Amino acid sequence: MLIPGIRHDRSGLSFFRALPVYVLFFEDDDGDPCLVTEKTEQGQAVVCFLSSFDAMIEAAHAAICGWFYDVLPASDVDWRVFRDADRLGLIADVHLGWPWFDSGILVRPSGRPARVSRLMHHWARVPLTFEVNPVILAEYSRIRELAGLFAWQETHRELLNWDSQRLHQVAGRALGLIELKHGDPNACRQIAVFDPEFEQWHWVPFSQAP
Repeated sequence: MLIPGIRHDRSGLSFFRALPVYVLFFEDDDGDPCLVTEKTEQGQAVVCFLSSFDAMIEAAHAAICGWFYDVLPASDVDWRVFRDADRLGLIADVHLGWPWFDSGILVRPSGRPARVSRLMHHWARVPLTFEVNPVILAEYSRIRELAGLFAWQETHRELLNWDSQRLHQVAGRALGLIELKHGDPNACRQIAVFDPEFEQWHWVPFSQAP
């Protein structure tokens, strides 16, 4: 998906301000700026991360496959890239975790990681705000609480104080702790989340997730 621009004037729009959200930016073969997206029934939806570190893990995995992503705050991206197929609302694909199956995280035939995510769709002909849906935020929080990560919000804030080198190193170590496997995400029975503070993976059964 092309990015019309970075840091556009939004004329007072509230856009991912209540809770920070992050996206993955790259340049295509023609040098055009793009964002990582997922195909949905509502159109191409920008993949959004509530944790900058989760976005870093995906970027580190992409680098292994030869794709190079940068992590950007979603609030720095022109809001129009979040338009749905009908151009009447806004959509985003919110990352919750990674599908875990048989001691590994599942990857797609292309090599890109599979995800556990939720589509967030806001209908508004003139969008005045686009913030994280409370239902999705509650599900995200519940998954981390089931994993024992009760202080995930404090950890997310602390990550903002980490320098780039530390972030890249820990993201690389996170990938080094697990296997990447091809498989059917529908067969997955667990969601994997990573604790960057203690550098540990945790798993939550789908049956316990909301």
